[in-house]
Amino acid sequence: MKSDSPEQHKVIKNLIEAHSWLGLIISPLLFLVFWAGAVTLFHDEVTQWAITPHHPVDNSQADIPLAKLVEQQLAQYPVDQTGRFRINMPTALVPYYIFYFDVFGDAPEPDRQSMAILVDPKSGKTVAGKDDFYLSQFIYRLHYNLDLPGGSYLIGIVTLIFLFALVSGIFIHARKLLKHFFLYRVDKQRRDKLLDIHTVVGVMTLPFTLMYALSGLILNLAIVFQLAFVMFIYQGDQQALFNDAGFNRTSEPRSEIPLEMSNAFSLIEQTQQQPNVELRNIIFHHYGADNALVQVRGTDTVNFAQRDEVTYRVQDGSVMDKVNADNYNVFRQGRDVLVSLHFSNFAGVDIRILYFILAMAISAMIVTGNMLWLDKRRSQRHTSPRSLAIVSAITLGGCGGIIVATAVGFLCERLLPATLPGRNEWLIGCFVVSLLAVMLYSIKVNDTKRHISQLLLLTSGILVVTILADWIMFSEPIIALWHSGYRGVIGVQIGMGLIAVVCIYTASRLATVNQTTYLKNI
Repeated sequence: MKSDSPEQHKVIKNLIEAHSWLGLIISPLLFLVFWAGAVTLFHDEVTQWAITPHHPVDNSQADIPLAKLVEQQLAQYPVDQTGRFRINMPTALVPYYIFYFDVFGDAPEPDRQSMAILVDPKSGKTVAGKDDFYLSQFIYRLHYNLDLPGGSYLIGIVTLIFLFALVSGIFIHARKLLKHFFLYRVDKQRRDKLLDIHTVVGVMTLPFTLMYALSGLILNLAIVFQLAFVMFIYQGDQQALFNDAGFNRTSEPRSEIPLEMSNAFSLIEQTQQQPNVELRNIIFHHYGADNALVQVRGTDTVNFAQRDEVTYRVQDGSVMDKVNADNYNVFRQGRDVLVSLHFSNFAGVDIRILYFILAMAISAMIVTGNMLWLDKRRSQRHTSPRSLAIVSAITLGGCGGIIVATAVGFLCERLLPATLPGRNEWLIGCFVVSLLAVMLYSIKVNDTKRHISQLLLLTSGILVVTILADWIMFSEPIIALWHSGYRGVIGVQIGMGLIAVVCIYTASRLATVNQTTYLKNI
């Protein structure tokens, strides 16, 4: 077999070094993205688990007509009706209407404030603010923007670096990719095992990671492409770009002539009765005015990643705009395909479980990559112990801290009183404090495997306490919800239980390996 030339060897060596350093730099954020993305796959189940035990929905009652609910909410809140407001429909997992609208404040010169509330479709009562039970939304935000202003750009850059790491990893292992496709050396030294885990998982999940990297990059950095198009192709006309992309928005001012809105709800009902359409949300423009519009949006249950969307003029029922399988916009269709692939909302729970397993495998690959880097640096004579401690805290402490902090988040979501002011801020605070505490604890770590096993056992303990708290606090509502068809609460409990079992099993295996290594060294 022909050996590599010195130039080729140098290129491969530099590529490996760049791959290692880039992976190390982005590893905590990348781990957070994949870990939070895995949990976000069950966003609606987590939402149901968090809210419905506090506010169960009585399915024995009939739904209040939507028209009556809208009038009640408009009478209850100082809604700014010069613009638009949106209503998300109840689903099998989140059985509440979600109203999004702008309201006026109480100041002498009132400013508009965005507001989102959950409304029981049976009683018409406002059960909570949308952000009162913030866990599922917080984890989702961590996935795409770290719950920070401008965080989506940072995640976009991390995704770009990750894409380079994927490509460089393919080049590094290209020659032995097929020969060592399933290679895992159980009888060799620890570094070989870690390297095999890192490589095999990377190869097996490659199509998934490439799809995630490309779709995440486009979705997070879409604003960059948008600005370029606006400046160079549309000569600064942003609205023209939106129109061509299929995001048409009404710009006409509100009419002063009032209009009775019963026809709007007839149009909504008419659209809802169409075959192969699952109604998702409704947007009202200039509600109660002569030029009112109602935009009805749903999901096509037959075609892949296809939405059905129609905008009516309420006064005469005329169609102002329409999007469906026969009348679609290429840009929006492409974006919908990316979103469907990225969040696996095109199929059932089985696909989401597969996505979850793959995301967990990639998270494990990131951790093994960090451990390989630390092992390599510890074996070098001139490596600073302080730099190793910092890297250990940032990488292993960051990754392990995210796992522990997520478990703490679930525990806080269950234990914090539903009426606690600033409940979402308390939850975020507990998450951040837990993460920082684990990172500080990870600064002086000599035995990496023992440290990881301790964090896994801590995580499993928190999850078990959360499950026990569920049944102690809400045993009757949980059973009633199960009989009413709301299986998400117990489903999330089963998921937490399985993760706790995996954590305990992994920790025990790490302890066994440690004990074997110790006996060999005696």
